Amino acid sequence: MYAFLRGTVAHKGLESIALDVNGVGYMVFVPDSVHRRLAPNQEVTLLTYCHIREDAFQIFGFLKEEEKALFTMLLGINKVGPKVALNVLSGLSVQEFGRAVMESDVKAFTRVSGVGKAMAQRIVLEVKSKLGQDTELSAILGEPEAADAVPEGDDVFEALMSLGCTPAEAKRAAALARKELGAEASDEDLVRVALRSMAKVK
Repeated sequence: MYAFLRGTVAHKGLESIALDVNGVGYMVFVPDSVHRRLAPNQEVTLLTYCHIREDAFQIFGFLKEEEKALFTMLLGINKVGPKVALNVLSGLSVQEFGRAVMESDVKAFTRVSGVGKAMAQRIVLEVKSKLGQDTELSAILGEPEAADAVPEGDDVFEALMSLGCTPAEAKRAAALARKELGAEASDEDLVRVALRSMAKVK
């Protein structure tokens, strides 16, 4: 429903913030990594995910595309709700999440509040099963084939960086574009498709 919210941090709660957007206050739940970086009266743009139930409407906010993508992916795993997904992102960085999945480190997930051994095993197995089929997820988690697909000196990578992308975002989007269009595609077409893939994540 909301791709992002841009406003001023009016208040910080334990797990959420109140974001003032043109005089309207939105309660936005955020992972610890985001919570620590925000301060009252700070202007910020949060990438948002809206979770709608019969008895609740909750907004979750993230600073990075990777965080939002992982959160959304976790919600697709059986018995993983938004609170558990948020706890996972609070307990593990994107890099730590990727390492734990690649190494089948179930214990790393059981240290997260609300995640038992059975759920941790389910997360590892289901995410691993998606890696070979989901190029975007593979790039986010740093699977070697996807992560190394675009060297940092690449013209498409540099063009995306000049447009304000982070290195991780530029590398992932360039890799996805090359996979879709092939090695013979022009840089202009690759940049266009890369930007389109980033817009879809939002």
